[in-house]
Order: sequence, then structure tokens, then C-alpha cells
Amino acid sequence: MHRMFDPFFTTKFTGRGLGLAAVMGLVRGHHGAVRVQSDLGHGTVFQVFFPIMAVAATVSDSAQPAVAREWQASGTILLVDDEEVVRDVERRRLEKMGFTVLTAANGPEAIDIFRDHASEIRVVLLDLTMPGMGGDEVFHELRKIRPDVKVIISSGYGEQELRERFDGQTLAGVLQKPYRMNVLIAKLHEALTE
Repeated sequence: MHRMFDPFFTTKFTGRGLGLAAVMGLVRGHHGAVRVQSDLGHGTVFQVFFPIMAVAATVSDSAQPAVAREWQASGTILLVDDEEVVRDVERRRLEKMGFTVLTAANGPEAIDIFRDHASEIRVVLLDLTMPGMGGDEVFHELRKIRPDVKVIISSGYGEQELRERFDGQTLAGVLQKPYRMNVLIAKLHEALTE
């Protein structure tokens, strides 16, 4: 119990979902807390607490940044995620924006694709937690091939935790899963117009 929220701690093989560390990152990112009660042989109860808002928050399309509604992009993106459903959904989103999308299901595949298309890839959208070779290792290998490559890390971990993990490394952006289309567009626009 005392290690259940530690990043990368598992009693199973690695790469199974977002993990409790990611849950804690999401909850803390919303200024919440988690309480756990576990009785051997009887089960576990997780309670998640979030602060109360005085007024319900609503966000209309018109309140979204104009870039999120109107931006059309071009060029090639490398999308790296070990979950097929995520790759398929994000590929369609990115193609709808105007990108040509190359996809990879794991780190070694991503490195091979990047090596073959390094000059044409404008940005890499890279999942952090993958079995075998994690996103941080892939990031370093991509930088060896092309030091100026723009990489946006996507993860269930909180942005602060990710920035600390990549301390001293220049990320083009961080996307905290799950994220909305307008957030994805804004991060890509920011990365590609720097």
C-alpha cells in the first residue's frame, strides 16, 4: 500500500495502462486528493475528492482559442503510442487537421520510422509509458538522429512531474491524458510556430 502511487511500481509486468501514479497526477492536477482503504480478502475502496466550484464551469466553442477552431496544418507527424485505439483515434484527428501521419506502436519502431523520415517529420507526438522502451528513452534516441526534433510528450502523469523528469531537456510541449481536440491543436500550433 505504501508504494501504490509510486511511478513505475507494479506487481505485474510493465506497460499495463496508466497506473495509479498517473491517476494521482491527474487528481493533483485538479487540486484533489485520493483516500484508499484496503482490507485483505475483502477488497479495496478508492475515494477521490475534488474541490467544489461555486459556479459550474462551461466552455463554449466561442470561448476556445481561435487557433483551436480555425487552424489547418500541413506536414508530417510521427505518432507513437502502444495502444492501437489511441493511435487510430489520434491519427484521424491529426489527419483532419491536415497532417500526414506516420504511426509507431513501440519505441524501436518509432526510431526506425524517424530515421527513415527524419527530414520530413515536423513534430513527434510521443507517449511516455510504453512496454519495453519508454518514451523518455525514445526521446533521447530521436535527439541523437536529429537534435532539433520537436517532441510533444503525452502521458497521464501531471505536467510538473513530466517537466521534472525531462529536466534540462527541451520539450515542444506536454499533453496530459486524456486531452481534448482543442488542447491538442493548441499544443501543436505552439510547437510548430515557435
